[in-house]
Amino acid sequence: MALVAAPTASPAPAATSTPAPCPPLAVKPLQLGPHLSLWPPLLSAPMAGISSAPYRRLATSHGAAMATSEMVIASTLLVKNRRTRKLASFADDERVRSVQLYGVKPEQLEQAVRLLVCEHGVQHVDLNFGCPVRKITARGGGSALPLRPRLFAKLVAAAVAGAGGEAPVTVKFRVGLTPELPTHLQAGRIAEAEGAAALVLHARTADQLYASPVDWAAVRALVEAVRIPVVGNGDVFEGADALRLLRETGCAGVMVGRAAVGRPWVFDEVAAALTGAPPPPPPRLGEVVAAALRHAEMEVDWYRGYHDSERDTLLRFRKFIKLYLLGFNSTGSLQSCLFAAETLEQWRAAVYGGSGQLYDAAEPFPAAAVRFPRLKGGGPLVRKPMGLPDGWLEEARGGGGRAEAQLTDDACEG
Repeated sequence: MALVAAPTASPAPAATSTPAPCPPLAVKPLQLGPHLSLWPPLLSAPMAGISSAPYRRLATSHGAAMATSEMVIASTLLVKNRRTRKLASFADDERVRSVQLYGVKPEQLEQAVRLLVCEHGVQHVDLNFGCPVRKITARGGGSALPLRPRLFAKLVAAAVAGAGGEAPVTVKFRVGLTPELPTHLQAGRIAEAEGAAALVLHARTADQLYASPVDWAAVRALVEAVRIPVVGNGDVFEGADALRLLRETGCAGVMVGRAAVGRPWVFDEVAAALTGAPPPPPPRLGEVVAAALRHAEMEVDWYRGYHDSERDTLLRFRKFIKLYLLGFNSTGSLQSCLFAAETLEQWRAAVYGGSGQLYDAAEPFPAAAVRFPRLKGGGPLVRKPMGLPDGWLEEARGGGGRAEAQLTDDACEG
């Protein structure tokens, strides 16, 4: 699919004619608690509807040290919801069992973490406080939770207690709900005090959704405010971005999210930059198409016998097709065939039989696709009003108590 609009993500920094030499960057393993050390310090972000076990396996096979599940809802996990239990399941070859968890009731969160650690063998739990969805924040959930520091502290403490020292608990949040309501420094200090092993900062406010620019200065400020490791997240599209993020902020690790959807080899590029290895060459279209087929095969295999037929899984996989083919010029016929395919055999026929007819396998990877927005919310920056429950900002004076009591952990994304 050829690109028809200019990229809206942050451009790479312009090169000068005589760039100042940078000293070598000493990159260290990311230490999460006493027992979990990750090398390179490169993480695959939890993404709703994306971070299935097959996606996580692709991420780690391409260089990510850990890939976290899509978000699991604490209350539905506790009632043994079948779909939620599947989200908290892992392939046998996943090196680190990592789950992102969202909950708004301390007692439920503690029970859910204990269940994940004791019954699912989870080795790392990440708490989601970064949801930017307005209907969630308007009720006090998601990115609005850090605005209630006492409640936020109780939630983090409950999760740490549920882990019982068996798995590190990290906390992921944004810079704040809006630029006028920053919460990252207070949230980071609270999370550290309540026993979090590390922090992950998505360097945007919630009202930005996923639009640029990111605020890496906020990452630097958080690094300086706490003693535990901080992982930076936001606008890492290639290896140079990761090195710049580490150098400018002093953060201990890098998390890559949307830039890897339909482009898992970005983890190879970032891992090479972090470890000092030569950068891998960008894939040609034939390699990209083969990777998309492998991803589709893994998804079908993972969900076989669960709740989806092969056809249902491939229909759901359509969202990945455009992202794998983003920016290529010779894929119009191939994309149509893959969208129409209802079986893996039809996929294989298009991929293996279509080279030279449906697409040009030798077409080079389009440079413009590297920084082009890959999912919704990543276009031009348009800030929208973010509502809050009455009294939500007045926790210290007893305000917002009714809204807090009525808060539920409806699904959101961070």
